Amino acid sequence: MTADGEPKSLSDITRDMGLNMSDVAAFSGLDESTIFRLWDNVEWLDRVSGRSLQSLMSSVPGIAEYSMAHAVRKRRDGLVDNLHREGLAVDLGALENSTVPQQHLLNALEAALHIVRGQATQKTSSFIARFWGRDQDRALSALYSTDAGHGLLVDPQKLFDSSVDLAPRLNRKTYSFHSILALNILTHQVSKVTGTLETDLGFEVPGRQAAFMMRGVVMGTLIGSNDFELAERYRRELDATPVYAALEEWAFPTYTRDGRISSDFTLPSSLSLRNTATEVLREIAVYNDAYLYYLVSTYIPLALKRDPAFGGKITELIQALELRGADCQDRRTRQACNTLVRRLKVSA
Repeated sequence: MTADGEPKSLSDITRDMGLNMSDVAAFSGLDESTIFRLWDNVEWLDRVSGRSLQSLMSSVPGIAEYSMAHAVRKRRDGLVDNLHREGLAVDLGALENSTVPQQHLLNALEAALHIVRGQATQKTSSFIARFWGRDQDRALSALYSTDAGHGLLVDPQKLFDSSVDLAPRLNRKTYSFHSILALNILTHQVSKVTGTLETDLGFEVPGRQAAFMMRGVVMGTLIGSNDFELAERYRRELDATPVYAALEEWAFPTYTRDGRISSDFTLPSSLSLRNTATEVLREIAVYNDAYLYYLVSTYIPLALKRDPAFGGKITELIQALELRGADCQDRRTRQACNTLVRRLKVSA
């Protein structure tokens, strides 16, 4: 790309290096006639074969970097235009300055297109379901964020409204693993931003779809609202309903890729929660007290049953809970932290 984002020809890329057409042909091992056809064409990337491009990238500095930048820019421009036609403006500064990989952010913008177009299809469910994971979640969080300079959209209200409208229509579809994940992801993101229960939880007939959607809403609302009563209510439901507990135990390890995402929501009997431990330690430090209470009273005890070594990070867990628990304003949370710390020290 040039400074203004315009495409560059092969001759433009190599000019500052003092390479001519024959030099590029010699270094890459390609016929000079092949280089000639590409040399002054700013759309050469659309015309070059995969094998020839590999030869150019491996032999000429700047080709690999330009090829990736061009592909990302081309996809970005198309998504920005399509979203604009749907009434959503992309904050290009937030997009370019984000610490999240650009490819994940572009995938999030494409998810926004699926959502605002409102087609409750298998393709839509399948695409949104791919955002189950730490890195993908960071991209979606940026998409739904209302923070200026961080949120990918100038005004994401239409995305919120479209998500709330799409969710129940996904819910009416025939049972599918992707629809369950997609529904969880949508309700989680909206609830996290709004801090309210956008979906009526009901806590009714236990089932994977209702249970997983409930978890998405609860986690999002806890993060957005610091609602202790909701954290306690969720804990009681897990104690009383095995399917809720099973999904809770499945969620973290698959989200962090300690375990393989499985359509039957099962985990292997032997599992080290190394990545999960790292994520939980991060969340202890950054999320509010109600979410901390959920971790200490609900998830961490479940995780310790699955992996008593907690991914080899028991010492770090004790230190994190002692540090964070001392600053908690809520008495129940402080007590829960202290109780868990004592249990961990006895077991250590």
